Amino acid sequence: MNGSLPDRAATAIVWIILVLMLVLSPTLGSASSVPAQALALLLIPILWSPGAVTEIRRAPAQLVFIGVVIVLIVLYSITARRPGDVLFFANFLAMPLSALLFVIALKRQGRDAAILVARLCLLGTLVALGFAFFDLFGRNMARAQGLIGNPNQMPRVVLPLAFIGLSGIFLDRGLYRWLYLLAPVAGIVTTILTGSRGAALAIPALVLIAAAFMVHDRRTRLLAIVGGAALVLVLGLTLALFGPQLLGRFAVLAQGLGPLLGGGTTGDMATDERLVMYSTGLQAFAQSPWVGWGWANLGNAAAALRPDVFANAAGTAFMFHNDAVNFAVAGGILGVMCLVAMLAAPIVGAFASPRDALSAVRLYCCLALSGAYMIFGLTDSTLGNDVPTTLYAFLTAIVLGAFREPVADAKRGVA
Repeated sequence: MNGSLPDRAATAIVWIILVLMLVLSPTLGSASSVPAQALALLLIPILWSPGAVTEIRRAPAQLVFIGVVIVLIVLYSITARRPGDVLFFANFLAMPLSALLFVIALKRQGRDAAILVARLCLLGTLVALGFAFFDLFGRNMARAQGLIGNPNQMPRVVLPLAFIGLSGIFLDRGLYRWLYLLAPVAGIVTTILTGSRGAALAIPALVLIAAAFMVHDRRTRLLAIVGGAALVLVLGLTLALFGPQLLGRFAVLAQGLGPLLGGGTTGDMATDERLVMYSTGLQAFAQSPWVGWGWANLGNAAAALRPDVFANAAGTAFMFHNDAVNFAVAGGILGVMCLVAMLAAPIVGAFASPRDALSAVRLYCCLALSGAYMIFGLTDSTLGNDVPTTLYAFLTAIVLGAFREPVADAKRGVA
């Protein structure tokens, strides 16, 4: 099956990747994504297995991911000030590597494989929630952040896992289905414990997407009502216990919306700093609108245009805390097109895949992924950040490959 790579070795590698990314990534951060990408490189021999390249060619999402990285390499080569600047394409290395996982996922496709993925995602959210409480009470931190991460990164990893984990409610049977309601509850509570306002903006959209699919499916309508009530109850308890120290951050932002819309400042330092970043980024984009400055030169662009604020950013791994601005400055119009293509890839892949008994849950997962990452990118650097980028690429490949009805079952009409 895997060319020169023994089946046992490939299976072991995939299992480790799944545990690293679906279970441990919110807690370990970069310590999960870097090893996962390194292990994925060991799967390259599967390209020599029969039909592997053909399957990748038939997968729009995988072609988009590969194409985006090729375009970014060209752009970074044009804007490079040093030979090493081109290597910043490695921030997106998980995109082409995900094609290898897609091929393997196709070999394991079916309801059982999809349930396994949902259970691992559920486990990941529960582990994240446990570590978030440990951050607050064991490490005495003001905001949960995981082991190697930060309070803004952790929720951008746990929320996608939480709502992909919820997909088990459409897949599993019996009383086990109720357990998957724990995934979004754990993910949302973890987000509250991190105090990340930007990531929290994605929660209403994710809840609406999940509710729409649950109400549409007659088997989950009652669960949607009961689960919604349980979610409100758990969130109410969480806010009652931790609200005073956590919700202050959200309240400050809400109070600052009026002055912001009126053209002033919000009164919140973090928000005002981001607004300065955005305006500086737009100026940088206007100076080089076609190919940008290069990912390696984001800090140089900020320092050149606003030395009074960003003089120390020159030559550093600076980010504009907004995906659209990052890509506009790094790659100009072509960079923005790359971002749009990456965000649309899961949904395009879902619609392009064969219609079968798992089409609806596959579309749900892809909408959740694209929607979450689009909103995440409005307030912080997400795609291009190693952990969320790896999770996005790998989850897209796994969902589009594994969440399929086997061909033999489809022909027999087996659901």
